[in-house]
Amino acid sequence: MVISSKDVKTIYFCPRKAKFEIRNREKNKKFLLSVATYQTDAFGCILIAEVDEIVSETPFIVKILKTGKKLSEYHMLESAFVGYVIESNGKKLDTIIIESPYYSVSVNWKPYVSRMLSMIGSFCETDEFRVMKTHLCRTCPFSSECFKEIVNSESLTFLHGVKGKTLEKLNSYGINTLKDVINMSPIVEQLIGKEKTKRLIVQAQSILENRPILIRPVPKISEGLYLDIESYTPINFDYLFGILDDGVYIPFLASDPSSESNVFKEVVKYISKTNKPVYHFHNYEINRFKKLARKYNVELSKSFFNRFVDVYKLYIDHVALPVPSHSLKSIARYFGFNWRTQLNGQLVVHSYAEYLATGDERILQEILTYNEDDVRATEFILKKLIEISL
Repeated sequence: MVISSKDVKTIYFCPRKAKFEIRNREKNKKFLLSVATYQTDAFGCILIAEVDEIVSETPFIVKILKTGKKLSEYHMLESAFVGYVIESNGKKLDTIIIESPYYSVSVNWKPYVSRMLSMIGSFCETDEFRVMKTHLCRTCPFSSECFKEIVNSESLTFLHGVKGKTLEKLNSYGINTLKDVINMSPIVEQLIGKEKTKRLIVQAQSILENRPILIRPVPKISEGLYLDIESYTPINFDYLFGILDDGVYIPFLASDPSSESNVFKEVVKYISKTNKPVYHFHNYEINRFKKLARKYNVELSKSFFNRFVDVYKLYIDHVALPVPSHSLKSIARYFGFNWRTQLNGQLVVHSYAEYLATGDERILQEILTYNEDDVRATEFILKKLIEISL
């Protein structure tokens, strides 16, 4: 099994997902090894160090690029992985720099080597890992497999809103399964309140019966526009505004950051020419509009923003679903929608970076296809919500 330093984050948060991903790419094993400058054997696995830049040969300094706003513990473990592999090749490593648009730091990686080796050793020597719910579930292509396993055991793992102290509290009273939530509802109500208990019971029933269940009546839904934004987060650049209007996909594409202002104003003008609601999934789009409006001094009225309707919130507030997460992909796939690409919210950032580096129009076309599928998926699940409410 070939483990890259880029796998450390996934191993840290969800070793089960990492194991699936690494096994699925075994067919590319020879290629990975052929391009890996630094590799070493450990725990029956091959470890390869991937760095984004060699800053200096003498002294030897390497750089690892990130997109986030702050340095996390898994970054230190990744740097320890890189340092360990490089020095196992007899190369003296002077400095590892971790850099994002928000920071650039030289890290002291050596104190993390023992913990990193313990984590990697356990990962290499363990065949199966327990199912756990993490933020990675939202984009994980294997989450449906985990969900099936959880359903069979009737675990509370994928109940929306049940985690941490709430889960511990329920477990301490012997409430360990979905049926326990239903059968011991008076105790659940004492622990977490009447409204939350009602939601948990409906969610548990939805999972056990494998069907959508209405929590409360759905408000009237009118024909509208569907909006999805793609951003290149390393430079805070909103380069693509995809709109679906009456079945027609309209991409508003900014070729570079200098054209972002004009493209944003074109999108505002397009939306303003109609009174239709603007449907989007989660709060990203409305937050970006507010930031861009401030950035470019575009005055947008309260009534303009009142037209924005969050389809995610409609689902959370009105229906329980037997799904591993309430991401767009998870909900849409449950109802039978399929994306034409393998991209997700994280991978599309890397794809756009590759497009900027190569100018390959095929990459841009794949991003456009992904964006179009997102707005069509939003329309698709909204129509499903209407069907459920009838």
